[in-house]
Amino acid sequence: MLGIGLLALVVLAGGLLGRPGPAPVLRLVWAFSPASNTVTVRVTHPAGTSGQQVLARSRLVVSADGGGQPERWSAAVAMVRMPVPPGRRTSLLIRLTGPQPLTRTVTVAVPPPLRLVASRGASGRWLVDTSSPLRPPATRVLCGTDQVSLAAPSQVALSDGGTACRARLQLTAQDGEQAFVPVMIPALPQASRPAVDRLYCFASPAGGAVYITIDDGWTPSAQVLAIMRRTHVPVTAFLIQKAAQENLGYWRAFAAAGGLIADHTFSHPNLTRLPLRRATAQWAKDRAALGRWFGQTPDLGRPPYGAFNRRVEVAAARGRLLALAGWSATMSGDTVRTWDGKPLRAGEIVILHWVPGLGGQFAALLAQISALHLHPAPLTLASFAGIAPQQRSFGGD
Repeated sequence: MLGIGLLALVVLAGGLLGRPGPAPVLRLVWAFSPASNTVTVRVTHPAGTSGQQVLARSRLVVSADGGGQPERWSAAVAMVRMPVPPGRRTSLLIRLTGPQPLTRTVTVAVPPPLRLVASRGASGRWLVDTSSPLRPPATRVLCGTDQVSLAAPSQVALSDGGTACRARLQLTAQDGEQAFVPVMIPALPQASRPAVDRLYCFASPAGGAVYITIDDGWTPSAQVLAIMRRTHVPVTAFLIQKAAQENLGYWRAFAAAGGLIADHTFSHPNLTRLPLRRATAQWAKDRAALGRWFGQTPDLGRPPYGAFNRRVEVAAARGRLLALAGWSATMSGDTVRTWDGKPLRAGEIVILHWVPGLGGQFAALLAQISALHLHPAPLTLASFAGIAPQQRSFGGD
C-alpha cells in the first residue's frame, strides 16, 4: 500500500509539473509625438523566455482610418511608428495577431501645423510672427551673431548683426508642434541699431526719484521679496547667470512682484581684462539666458566691479545692450554713503548686494529714503533721458 501511495504522489506531481503555466500577458501601449506627428505603438510583455516566444510568433498591424498598411515586426523590435496628419483627428485600429490576439482602437487629435504668419524689421531687430504660441526658442544664435529670443507669446525676435543672413529657425509651439522656418534677415539700416552710450551713474531726478539696485543674486532674500509684495517698491536686480540659475523660482517671484531683471554678465569677471570677443560673450550669454527664463530680454547692464572702459562699452553694444548703469551711492551697514559724502539726493542710483543680512539693509534704506521725502523709481532706459553719461564708474563690486 505504501508503495502504491508513493507512486500515486509521483504521478500526481508529474501531472502538475507537466501542465503549462499561465501564458505571458501581452500589452499594447501607444504614444503620440507632436514634434514629428507620429504615433508609436509598442507591445510589452513580462520578462522571460516564454514572453519572447509568444512575441516571436505574433504580428502587429496598425491601420489609420482603415487605410493603413500592415507592418511586420520581430521580437527584437516590438514597435510600429505611423505618421498622422496634423490639424485633424485620426482613428487608429491596432491589432496583434498570434497566440494572444489583441485589438484596440485609439483616436489621436493632432494640433494644426506651426506656420510663419509674417516677418518684418523693427527697431534693429527682425520679428517673426507665428500661428501658435511658442516655447522659448531652443536655437539661441543664428548666423553666428544674431541673438534669438521670444519677444511675445507668438513672436520671435532676431537681433540684426549688420549683414544679410539666410537661415532655418527651429520653433516649437506650446502644444509641442515643431517647425523649421526658413528666414531671411536683411541688413537693417545702421541708424536703426542703437549702441551703448557710456555709463550712467545717475538717472532722472524727476519727482524725487531714487533708484534701488541689487547685484549678483547668490543669496535671495525672502524679506526683500515680502517688502516688495507689501509696498510695491521697484527694485532692479543685476543678475549673474550662474547665480540666477540656482534659484529661478525666487527670481520669477521677484519679477512677478514688480522687480526688474538686468544683465550682470555670465560669470562676473573684470571685463576690462578680457579680449573683446570674450567680453561680448559675457554680456550676450547672460542677456539671452535671462530673456529665456523671464520672458523679457534685458536692455540694461552693469559691468562687474564697476570696471569700465571703451572695450567694455563696445562689448555691451555687440551683446545687444542699450545702456550700462553704474551707481552713485552704496550701503555701509545700515547707512547710505553717497559718492560725494552728502545726503542722498534725487537721481542717485543706490547699489546693494544679494548677501546675508540684505533684508535689514533694504528696510533701513527705505526708511532713509522716506525720511528724505524721496521716492524709489524703476530704473529703465527712459530713466537716463537728458542725463549726461560718465566716463568711469565710482568703483565697487
